[in-house]
Amino acid sequence: MKKSILLVAGEASGDLHGAGLIYRLKSLVPELDILGIGGPQMREAGLKCVYPAEKLAVVGITEVMGHLKDIWLAWKRIKTIFDNCPPSLFIPIDYPDFNLRVAKMAKERGIPVLYYIGPQVWAWRRSRLKKIANLVDEMAVILPFEEALYKRYNIKVSFVGHPLLDIMPEPTNSSEPIIGLMPGSRPNEIKKILPIMIETSKIIMKKRPGLRFVLPVAPTIDIKWLKDKFNLSKITLSKGDNYQTMRRCLFLLVASGTATLEAAILLKPFIIIYRLSRVSYFLGKRLVDIPYIGLVNWVAGKKIVPEFLQNEARPENIAETALYFLENSEKLRQIKESLRVVRNSLGTPGASQRVAQLAKNILEKMPA
Repeated sequence: MKKSILLVAGEASGDLHGAGLIYRLKSLVPELDILGIGGPQMREAGLKCVYPAEKLAVVGITEVMGHLKDIWLAWKRIKTIFDNCPPSLFIPIDYPDFNLRVAKMAKERGIPVLYYIGPQVWAWRRSRLKKIANLVDEMAVILPFEEALYKRYNIKVSFVGHPLLDIMPEPTNSSEPIIGLMPGSRPNEIKKILPIMIETSKIIMKKRPGLRFVLPVAPTIDIKWLKDKFNLSKITLSKGDNYQTMRRCLFLLVASGTATLEAAILLKPFIIIYRLSRVSYFLGKRLVDIPYIGLVNWVAGKKIVPEFLQNEARPENIAETALYFLENSEKLRQIKESLRVVRNSLGTPGASQRVAQLAKNILEKMPA
């Protein structure tokens, strides 16, 4: 009987890393059937998609409410697969609220679960660790400090390195007088963060008219929507090889998330900006007690990059800090050295290959 793997990714970063995993799985097990939920990159890699991940990518507690219909429809499609043609293996990719429910369904049917890019239990809802211990057969984690945490709960875990190292170019010392704006990959995120970045860029331009601004557009975002929604007359839009665009930049303004690690890997000094709806932020503060919001600061174990959150994320504050760094070459050098330490801690290239091998090992232990 032909074996199959169910993959579920609900966000742009999961789609990116899921695509890399699909390519490696197809190389190791060419006859494998791979289906599930993913975005454009996973579909291009060969995923038989049962629901598009773009409709599920939301952030914030209140923002989820507007996407309940899509979440429900996606759940129904996954349940149909389990009821009619259950997979040999389930690989959830991040997206824990949805994926842990699917993991429970898999566990009830005796289907092994290999969780790739685990929930950020180190930041909030550590109670999930007990649930993970009951539902997940093996974890493949991508941050260096996660392995010890899962081991404390007797969860089988492997640190596979960060998959961004597989796909990102090497850093370069050369850069142009360009500041990159990276407001995130979700429309509701961009609506809150990009206006702050635009106003910040206006302040910086007045002080440093020689600087240019570029906005690398995430593959999940429509450029026409951006142009219709925001005044981008002084900002160049770039869609395609966003890493090469980032590589050219002297400095970056970055929404909290995977992009902070992308900037760190490229050794590009940056500032973190983040804003949620007031209700989501209020509820989140009651649920989360963390010293940093930026992944790069978590990995470093200290604040090496400035963070401007909620009411602190005012254009005049951000511009003042950005100009301070731009006018102080020694400070820029210090940040780059700190980012180099973070980059080195993320492991070595080959994460997708290691996870694919873990999956192949699981499949080979199963009866034919």
